[in-house]
Amino acid sequence: MKETLISWFYEFEEELHPNNCVNFKEEKESSLKDLIDSLKKEVKVFRPYFVNQLGQSKKQARILLMQIISTSNTIHNYVTVNRKAKNSPYFSNKIQHYYCQILSLLEVLLEDCGRFDKSILSSLPLTAYSIANKRMYLRESWDRLRIDLDAKEIQQELRDLVISGIQLLIIRKDLSRSNVEYARLIIEKLTKLSPFSTIEVENLLFQYDFNAPAFFRYCVRRCTAVTLDTPSLHSQLEILIGLEDRINGLPARTTLKWMPEDESIRKQLRTFFKEKKEYIQQRIDLRREEIRDNELSDELDRIMVNLPVTQLGLFIRLFMEKGLLPKEDIGKTFSYYARHFRTPKTPFISAESLQKKSSDVEFSTAKKMKGHLIGMVNWLNEHYNVSNHRDS
Repeated sequence: MKETLISWFYEFEEELHPNNCVNFKEEKESSLKDLIDSLKKEVKVFRPYFVNQLGQSKKQARILLMQIISTSNTIHNYVTVNRKAKNSPYFSNKIQHYYCQILSLLEVLLEDCGRFDKSILSSLPLTAYSIANKRMYLRESWDRLRIDLDAKEIQQELRDLVISGIQLLIIRKDLSRSNVEYARLIIEKLTKLSPFSTIEVENLLFQYDFNAPAFFRYCVRRCTAVTLDTPSLHSQLEILIGLEDRINGLPARTTLKWMPEDESIRKQLRTFFKEKKEYIQQRIDLRREEIRDNELSDELDRIMVNLPVTQLGLFIRLFMEKGLLPKEDIGKTFSYYARHFRTPKTPFISAESLQKKSSDVEFSTAKKMKGHLIGMVNWLNEHYNVSNHRDS
């Protein structure tokens, strides 16, 4: 059944090809009438088949509708090409009228099938036969809105992105029914908006899901500008919570979107606000840690040792190896030095790191420590005259 219907579309396109009009000769008009009658019969068969197919597979039902659109576009192309031809003896105005009848029947068939599942048909591109009138209507409405917005007092960037966003929607190559409905809806709502202000336009675009990238960037810039003017991190966090609450408090007015495939503008902004709040919270946490560390540093009054941690660890190890510090509880010893001493580059030393560096010693570290020790011995020689003294 499916193969028969699909092949019928191909055969129908072939029979209506302008080159085959030559074969009609004087009977071409009656032949076209027969084709129209044949189409009406096929339509009656197609409707119940489509409903049955829809119940089994939406994907297959979509393919069937796409085939109707493809056939309609092919036939419309026949008409368009022959209208442009200067000499078309076999394609009179009357025959073109029959072709338009056929295109109208296919359009009605699409609309009838679409009533069983609006979501499928609304996402498909309009036929070439119907798109011209739809675009013309939208362009006229858009032009009136553009003139109307010129007289309104709203933020210039917002006005420009609304006008350009709707224009981009109207001129889409594969304009769909949902695109047309959304453009019509947003133009109508903007025209009737009262009071008309920047805030109210923004609210309307949130509620009617104007998820154009330009509007998202506009919202991000506005948010960033407000937070940058606020030095307090807590105040910035409060601003973000307020902006998010504003969006959450606006009920969605439609399931349509400027870009049906993308996430809603509300969801995009919620994600942005969430990431922004997390970033600010991290900065708040870091500042709290800094305050705690400064307080802890002041409280414990750690002693500065002009050695890097690597050399300090080795120095403590030397004391242990020579029996000057106990080796019974090494961890406790290193914890003590880590808690009470600091280096120029490390105000808070990790006990585990200090202990590890005391045993994982590089040659350069040992060489520098040897220099320190020799310097200590030289100091003793200079100040206490022990250079020639021999221990018994």
